[in-house]
Amino acid sequence: MVTTDTTANRVLSITSDTVLTLTANYAGADAGASKAVHKRETPRNLTISDSNAIFGVTKAEMSAGGDNIVSIAVDSGGSGYVNAADAAVTISGGGGSSGAATAVVTAGKLTSVTITNQGTGYTSVPTVAIHAATAADFNSASASVVIVGTDIITLSSAEVAALATGDAVPYADGGGTAIAGLTTATVYYVIADTSTTIKLATTVDNANAGTAIDLTAVGVGTHTLTGATATAVANLGSGSPPKVVHPGWVKRTVGTGGRAGRIHYETLVAMSTITGEAEGSIDEFPE
Repeated sequence: MVTTDTTANRVLSITSDTVLTLTANYAGADAGASKAVHKRETPRNLTISDSNAIFGVTKAEMSAGGDNIVSIAVDSGGSGYVNAADAAVTISGGGGSSGAATAVVTAGKLTSVTITNQGTGYTSVPTVAIHAATAADFNSASASVVIVGTDIITLSSAEVAALATGDAVPYADGGGTAIAGLTTATVYYVIADTSTTIKLATTVDNANAGTAIDLTAVGVGTHTLTGATATAVANLGSGSPPKVVHPGWVKRTVGTGGRAGRIHYETLVAMSTITGEAEGSIDEFPE
């Protein structure tokens, strides 16, 4: 197979050390002299579209991957994360090093974790820690912040956007005087009100029903409400690409319909060595 930037052709014949004849191009068009071409040793029985799911797997890739982090799954999304920076990810333990990742936050919750460095040398699953959400603080003594007539607490729009009805939030009076109706160091549940206000309930059921705690007097000092801390779990590599039993050209098929989510690897052309562009064609497997 020979490709330029915009065409893909099979070799029909080679007439000398410097001349070859190509088949009609499969896609695109190109013209002119001194075009750069690239050899691609895709197995002959495969079509151009098949090659999107074909990888060169080396001996090194067959034996590698067991000591690095291949995925991090969210166990609990937490709440109250105003931005991804608040949910900083720390990876520790497991006997390895250099593992790193960043958080993806949506509507105040950790929704996924993106690995930025798989690390190396892990002999056991490392611990993944997600930083606690930054506490939302407010002036409890202000009658325009704590509105006792309607049981409302006013926060910033970003803080309210990071909370949803039913979210658990520990309340702390910061050493001042608690708002009448609330007790410091107690977990309450959010009732979303407006873009800048919330109410609190004693249980999740009450929050979902809209039954708010009756606030009868403002407090003293700066008080806080803190979202729940997210949790996540790392997974290490298996030691080789799943079900790949020989170096060479390997086809990866992602199941659809009733087999959705299943991934099958088929060795199409077994090779003792595979080098050059073939080896690095697509970075599917760690080395």
